[in-house]
Amino acid sequence: MNLQTMHDALDTLETSLEGEDHDTSERLMAEHLEAVAALSLVVERPSDAAILALRDHQQRVLARMISLRDEAAAHLKHTGRSLRAAHAYLQAESLA
Repeated sequence: MNLQTMHDALDTLETSLEGEDHDTSERLMAEHLEAVAALSLVVERPSDAAILALRDHQQRVLARMISLRDEAAAHLKHTGRSLRAAHAYLQAESLA
């Protein structure tokens, strides 16, 4: 797998993240990590600009994944509060 193919794979991963296609995102991330591991066995100059660009691209994708995770956690927290409030309202209403 060449570096451009790896960049293309990261772009595809980003697209699947935005589309909330979690199964595909998980598969693509696993494939990318395998490709990175294979690449690390053949690259003699890890400071090569192309390798650094790939690393930076990967970091951007990972940052987006973290952001999406945090957004999902905030949504779940908000949903939990809303459910508790609705439950408390129903209890108060039944006591009235």
